[in-house]
Order: sequence, then structure tokens, then C-alpha cells
Amino acid sequence: MNRWVLAAGACSEPWRLWTCHAVHFGLWNALLNLGALAVPFVLAPARLRGRMALVLLLVAPVLSLAILASLEGGAYRGASGLACSAWAMAGIALAWDRATRWEGVGLLALLAVKILAETYGKAIMPGGAGWVSLPAAHRWGAALGALAFPLLRVGRTVRATPR
Repeated sequence: MNRWVLAAGACSEPWRLWTCHAVHFGLWNALLNLGALAVPFVLAPARLRGRMALVLLLVAPVLSLAILASLEGGAYRGASGLACSAWAMAGIALAWDRATRWEGVGLLALLAVKILAETYGKAIMPGGAGWVSLPAAHRWGAALGALAFPLLRVGRTVRATPR
């Protein structure tokens, strides 16, 4: 068993809660995840990109614990769940701002279509040689990204408008 993937023994080897998102089933899996992660980082406001990356470091172990029950004796590796978290965070951040509202709504709509399609049996990315997509990781990732969105706004100052 690879010591970096998420599997039943992850709680006794806590580094797996982070490292499972960095290891992949192969080059194709890694490229798909990289592309999926790039989209929200490119679309997100530049001032939030660093904070999004830090929040994803906090989301990663929580996501890992959430999907452990879905593994059914298997193993998880890949960043697709974190990508869904990033899509949710970036989508909400964009929708929050009046100037980019429609970009945010579009990002969230695409994420919702993916989650709904997977929930009802049609995987958007069905997998490749030796691996299959784990829809639970995507659902948990999207939910945790939405819940983590307020962390992107911590420390932002609100200026009072002059009278």
C-alpha cells in the first residue's frame, strides 16, 4: 500500500490527510486535476488567490476525513475534491462582487451540474486506466468549499463611506 494515499489506516498516519491530494493514479488523472484546479485560481480575484490556497490546506484534511467512509476498502488519491472546493470558493467570491456576479454564478452553475450529474449516475469524468472518479469527494469538496468561503473574507476591512 502506498504510504501517501488515503486509505483505512489514514488516521494512524495523519500526513495522508494532506498527501492523498498530491498523489494521483497517473499522468492523465494529474492533468485533469491540475486543469480543474487552475480554472478557479485564474478566475478568482488576484487578492484572494493566496488566501484560497491557504484555505485549501485547511480544507484538505477535513475533506479526507469526510470521504474516508466512501472508500469502501479502496484508496483515494487526487485533487478533484479540492478542485471542487476551489470552484465553490471562487464562485461565491465572484458572485459576491457586483462586477463579477455573472462569472461567479456561471462557475457555481457548472459545479452544480457536475455534482447533480454525478449524483444521478452520469460521471462527467468517468476515470481512466486503473482509477474511477469518486463523486463523494466532489460533493464533500464543494460543500466544504462553500462552508470555508468566509475564511477568504477574514481580516478584510470595511470602509465607511464619507458623509
